[in-house]
Amino acid sequence: MKRTVLLFTASVLLLAAGITVFAGCSREDFTGSRVKNPDAYLLDIERMQGTDSHTLSLRAGDTLRVELQVEEGALSLDILSPDGVSIYSGNGKGASDFTVNITESGAYTIAVEAQRAKGMLHIRAERP
Repeated sequence: MKRTVLLFTASVLLLAAGITVFAGCSREDFTGSRVKNPDAYLLDIERMQGTDSHTLSLRAGDTLRVELQVEEGALSLDILSPDGVSIYSGNGKGASDFTVNITESGAYTIAVEAQRAKGMLHIRAERP
């Protein structure tokens, strides 16, 4: 009887530990500085796990200045046009400082996904 109770207790503890570890791995968190305003989206990341996004209202002829540095982990960036088509998708491994020309006026979504990331992402709208 004692052995059954001991095995049951050990099983419950192992299950609880597994749930805690799984929840910790999938949970979203952000440590650092985050600025979202009409002309910019600025992330200075000490630690980021999960997703974040911001929408910028842009006009045809505007340019987005993008600076992306990944020091640790993984960070992916998607810039979506008003109709939801990706006009840029990357992870900072090839290009880290570049511009994106805006050809259509509307609301552009900047979507970021991070996995244990440290680094920075600065996106600023430049108007002609």
